[in-house]
Amino acid sequence: MKAMESPLTIEELTPERFEEKAVVHSLTWHETYEGMLPDEFVSLVTPEFALRVTKRHDPRYTLVAVRHDAIVGFVEYLPQTGEELVTPHASEIGALYVLRSAQHEGVGTRLIDAALSIMPEPYAALTVFTGNAHAIGFYKHMGFRSTGHIIPDDFDTQSLEMTNGPLGLQHGHDRPRTASQD
Repeated sequence: MKAMESPLTIEELTPERFEEKAVVHSLTWHETYEGMLPDEFVSLVTPEFALRVTKRHDPRYTLVAVRHDAIVGFVEYLPQTGEELVTPHASEIGALYVLRSAQHEGVGTRLIDAALSIMPEPYAALTVFTGNAHAIGFYKHMGFRSTGHIIPDDFDTQSLEMTNGPLGLQHGHDRPRTASQD
C-alpha cells in the first residue's frame, strides 16, 4: 500500500522563503539545463545569483508549491508581457521550475493553473528554449501553442514564444496580420 502523499499547497512567496526559493531556483535550473545549454550559461545561476534575482522581483508575482513545508517548485509571472513578446492582451509567465524529484506529480500543472487564475490579462504568453522538448510538450498539454516568434539571446540559444491566446495577432493589432503586412 502506497503511503499517503503530503498535500501540496500553492502559496504567494514571502520574504521568509526568499533564500529557500533561491536554492530551488538554482537547483532546478541546473537539473533542467545541464547538457542542454552552454555550461557558461548554466553556471551563472548559483543560489546567490538566484537570491539577488528573487529580491529584485515583486514577490506578489511568484507562487511557490510547498510540500512537507518545503518548496518543490515555483512560477513567476508579470502582469503584462515584456516588449520582446508579440502576444497581445497577455500576462507573461517568466519562469516555471519544479524539482526533478517532484515532477510528474501535477506540481507544474497546479502552479500554472494558480498563476493563470490570478493574472490580470485574459491570456498568457511565455518563452521556452527551443531545445527543451520536455517543457514544450508540457506547455502544449496545458493549452499553449507556438506563436512562431523566436527570440535569440547572447548564448547562441533561442527561445520560442508560446501562448494560450489567439494566434495571428500582434501587439497593437485587433485583427490577424496578413503576409502583406509582414
